[in-house]
Amino acid sequence: MRFKDSRFFQFIRKYAKYNITFVVFLFVILIWDDNNLYNRIMLDRKIDQLESDIEHYEGIIKESTDRLNELKTNSDNLEKFAREKYLMKKKDEDIFIVEEEEKK
Repeated sequence: MRFKDSRFFQFIRKYAKYNITFVVFLFVILIWDDNNLYNRIMLDRKIDQLESDIEHYEGIIKESTDRLNELKTNSDNLEKFAREKYLMKKKDEDIFIVEEEEKK
């Protein structure tokens, strides 16, 4: 029995063009193409990060909108906000800033 005449090599020789085509196709898809597997994974990770950023900023927008509505509707809240945030005062007032020491 000859080595080249075995059924295995006949099968390989018969279907070699399909196997080579399949290997080349996998190479192009997985490695060489602009939309290769690595780039797809990295883009999916970036999309997930951007979606979490969107959720974070939507929460900040909601908080800011609620605070703005509160400040527009109540002048007492506006005065309190200005005093706390921007250290504003009336003409005859003095402001003292007291900072607490950290306990060790």
